[in-house]
Amino acid sequence: MWRVKRRLRRLEGELAEAKADQAELRRRLEFFEMIAAAAGVTARQPVPSAPMPPPLIAAARELHRQDVPVRLDVGGAEVIAVIGGEGDPREWWTAIWELTRQVRETS
Repeated sequence: MWRVKRRLRRLEGELAEAKADQAELRRRLEFFEMIAAAAGVTARQPVPSAPMPPPLIAAARELHRQDVPVRLDVGGAEVIAVIGGEGDPREWWTAIWELTRQVRETS
């Protein structure tokens, strides 16, 4: 019984830590959005509902490497992104799509 209680306490602690991390990430995102708005950057356009590219998902699994080059087709344009560190491939895909859109608008 004491093992179960200890495990529950540990899980509760991990859950509280995860919630605190999420709150910190939300705060940072709001801060960056304020900076972007002050710089005149428009709000993100939604990413197409097409499936996420398999090379991007594979790059997320490359934990032993620091930087992973990934060749992607983004809206008909070939893009090479260098993925580094931990992260969520969905967030990478959104950022890559947004950067590609911004480059097209300024060209």
